[in-house]
Amino acid sequence: MEAVLIKANTIASAWSQLIHEIYEKGEEHEPDYKTKTKRVHATIYIKDVNERQVSPAVPFGENLIKKYKEELTEEYAEWYVSLTDDDKRKFDYCYAKQLFRYGETAYNTLHANVSNLRPGSRRHVGVLWENEVHIPKFEDQPCWIAYKVELLNETQVRIYLLYRSWDAFGGFPANIPAIVEGFKKVFREQDLHYEIESLIATGWDTHIYDTDLQSVEKIFKNNSLCPLCKCITPKHSFIQTTKGKACPECKKSM
Repeated sequence: MEAVLIKANTIASAWSQLIHEIYEKGEEHEPDYKTKTKRVHATIYIKDVNERQVSPAVPFGENLIKKYKEELTEEYAEWYVSLTDDDKRKFDYCYAKQLFRYGETAYNTLHANVSNLRPGSRRHVGVLWENEVHIPKFEDQPCWIAYKVELLNETQVRIYLLYRSWDAFGGFPANIPAIVEGFKKVFREQDLHYEIESLIATGWDTHIYDTDLQSVEKIFKNNSLCPLCKCITPKHSFIQTTKGKACPECKKSM
């Protein structure tokens, strides 16, 4: 399986590069539940998690991302755990519940991890995977399985994410902005003046489902990556500059 390293200034750029890499270099794979994929092992570094979070080429609109952001909160976790086991609104796993209600690490909730941050510590880790619960299941286990928060200095943190299985096309563009907002909300609630300096995410099996490959092919038939920002851009909209071709957003910033 191909291993790829992506360095991006924005979430939109990271997603654009990732689906391009998988489409071009991905290994064909058939998991045990028979849905074929193209996959890579990916590590993604994102410098600015606030600007250009969503590419216009993502397969859904802003409303879905807004919904994801609302669900990655302690309030949602409290509502979720209040439901009875037979409530049809319950599903196979809930990231908010795992973040705020479960853990066997040094600080066992996201709130505790954040409130105890100190520079140089490597113990601010949260695990969202429960062996006794998730290994016996045939499918529908958590894809995002762990995080680490690193305090770089008095005001800046770096967030690390780990995925055992990661839907690059439909999952990445919704869950990364939601995770960013979830962490920022915890900072605000505890009156901690931290900002996210960067985010590094690793996906052991980062893939595009076979059912989405036609959509990806259609994207790259009419679009390509901007040579400067590496975002998906309509081919007809590139502008010639002294630095070569650039997308309209890059042209504005020159």
